[in-house]
Amino acid sequence: MNDKPGILLVLPWDLSATGGVNQVVINLARETARQGRLRPILVCNDWDKDQFQIGSFEGITKVSARLQAPIVPKRMVRNLAGFMLTMRKDVASWRRFMLENRVQVVNAHYPEPKFVLFSLLRALGRPTFRLLYSMHGADLTAINEATPTVRAMDRWMLKQADHIVCCSDDLNQRVKESLALASVPTDTVHNGIDFNELDQAKRSAFRPETGEFDSYLLSVGTYEHKKGQDVLIDAYAKLLREGLSSALVLIGRSTPYLAALRAKVRQLGLQNHVFFLPDLDHERTLAAIRKARLFVLSSRMEPFGIVLLEAAYMRTPIVATLTGGVPEVIGRYFPYLSKIDDANALAQVIDDALFNPTETERQVRLLRRRVGATFSWQQAYEKYEPLWLGGR
Repeated sequence: MNDKPGILLVLPWDLSATGGVNQVVINLARETARQGRLRPILVCNDWDKDQFQIGSFEGITKVSARLQAPIVPKRMVRNLAGFMLTMRKDVASWRRFMLENRVQVVNAHYPEPKFVLFSLLRALGRPTFRLLYSMHGADLTAINEATPTVRAMDRWMLKQADHIVCCSDDLNQRVKESLALASVPTDTVHNGIDFNELDQAKRSAFRPETGEFDSYLLSVGTYEHKKGQDVLIDAYAKLLREGLSSALVLIGRSTPYLAALRAKVRQLGLQNHVFFLPDLDHERTLAAIRKARLFVLSSRMEPFGIVLLEAAYMRTPIVATLTGGVPEVIGRYFPYLSKIDDANALAQVIDDALFNPTETERQVRLLRRRVGATFSWQQAYEKYEPLWLGGR
């Protein structure tokens, strides 16, 4: 058995899912393994696994197990009964696993009702461990929009934590205001990027298909209303009418909202101008970012925006909306920030970035320097570790 103390890095889904939360957890696990003081164990929820399934990811232990929410709004009584029926066995199984692996810390990311078991174990105090919940933005929205019963359970779950970590100061403030968890300290730890991974992606030959266009504007984000792809499509249509000769590429995780975006493109007659790439792997996404003429983040709300760090490191010019944690990433006085939910304003800022090459190139250099100096996973780890181990 490995004699290093263990830390569980927990996700409510599998590692194969695309998205920024997975990148955070994977890179924290990598950095934890590199630092060598704690032994990272990745835990992924898998409803099909009623027993622990032990595997490996890049040499890091990966556990797939069923994490059951006590309450599901549409089947509340039935689900609660099922949870109570298996709770004693589940508590015993997790307690045994944590003792066998000398787990001293549980850091669960994107808290949702599936994680209530860890709060229950923490409240029981056996085994002894520190519990941290890391919030990423959409999780707070889900809690705020939940039914009163589910919201009350979520708040109880979070109150058992030793610490709550937020990915931006903006999210930190919103967590404090909306959840009122005065007894639980909160801290901000900005996300980072893996410089080696980005350097390797520079050698990739992948380029998105863009039809007759030699260049393209790019946006990356889950296909959902809050990401503002609909606003970007309207802004892009306006720029086309004014003479823009670049395609628009939209990369993201598939959701039902993708159908609405495709319908909007058809309605505007832009099928040969706008190209969707759902569920593209991270390596090819990075290659697409590097080759883009301009990267645009049109979010209505963006808690942090790792993809901005990636674009900046790749020296791709950036336009973004002034929302959430974006100013913490690229600076409040960055000249290419647009108002949210305003296609005309976004089109104007894109136009400014495209047709002021001297200033845009200056901003590219400044952002590359800022990201390289400030947003590494080693720096994120160095802020996480004292919180994991009980310091500040």
